[in-house]
Amino acid sequence: MRKKQTTTTTVVTDSTNTGSDTAATAVPPDTTAAVSPTKTDENIDLNGIALKGYKGGLEDMMITFLKSDGYKNAANDAALKETWYDFDHVNFKSGKGNELEAGSEGQLQNLVAILKAYPDARIKIGGYTDKTGNEAVNLKISKERANYIKEWLGKQGVGTQVLGAEGYGSEFAKVDAAASDSERASDRKMSVRFAK
Repeated sequence: MRKKQTTTTTVVTDSTNTGSDTAATAVPPDTTAAVSPTKTDENIDLNGIALKGYKGGLEDMMITFLKSDGYKNAANDAALKETWYDFDHVNFKSGKGNELEAGSEGQLQNLVAILKAYPDARIKIGGYTDKTGNEAVNLKISKERANYIKEWLGKQGVGTQVLGAEGYGSEFAKVDAAASDSERASDRKMSVRFAK
């Protein structure tokens, strides 16, 4: 069974499009900093190009890994599959698998820049939900969202670097379904990992 290591956490998605849609009260993308006041956008260096991101966030951690030759030195996919990087600013509209919230494309553009700077790098996309709602719907929407990002990256010219997209529903959710929406928010996310 696949273990998941989280590198950052942010509210990004809802778990279902039924009447118990949990993202209806999720923090909008423009107020994410209010959830974690220590996160401040700053310039993350991509070989002389400044990307807006968080120190310790997706861009920073992925670039650090690539610069360390961690990807190049990984023998195979099994050596890479334990470390997932959560998107900080990629949010889908409540109950939608194919509509991003305003402001979400910026971080996806950063991922495109990283992939173009490291053309040998390959990635996989993962979608996750919390434990509320119907699991069949959770699986469906998480898969739709992962595929949406994969297709979006393909349209930006880096599709050959995206080896797969998978929706996991609530399989890796850690917070109980009875917890508050803000507590469950950490389980609703989109993530990316390196792959071979």
